[in-house]
Amino acid sequence: MRVKILFLIIFMGVITVSATAQTTVEVMLAGYNHVPSVSTPGTGMIEITVEGDSLFVSGSFKDLREYYLGAGIHYGKANESGNELYRLSAELNEEKTGGVFKAEENRFELREAQKEALRNGRMYINVRSNKNRSGEIRGQIPPLNI
Repeated sequence: MRVKILFLIIFMGVITVSATAQTTVEVMLAGYNHVPSVSTPGTGMIEITVEGDSLFVSGSFKDLREYYLGAGIHYGKANESGNELYRLSAELNEEKTGGVFKAEENRFELREAQKEALRNGRMYINVRSNKNRSGEIRGQIPPLNI
């Protein structure tokens, strides 16, 4: 009987699996979200996914006024500008005024301070162009329950 109980305890320990929660939100990018506001036809839609200690960014943007210079995730509230924490990698269209962010190329490790900023809605996406070097379109990441 002891052997059967011991086997059952060992067997149960082997099949115990820890599930990691995943949180996903969509973020709209637009010039009116920028600080200060930017007049532009540029728009975008980004999907932010947090799974465990990883942050994934995917989505697209289009119609920048001039060619793309870069994009990143910045620290800051909706009405303020902040430092870039992560640089995003985009595949650009032929005109270089739009592009795609793929999750597999935009995966970042989160530390506790970054998780806290995400919980408090203190991060945003910023896309820069040659015409608007400090940013043309922007979207605030809403507070996440992570």
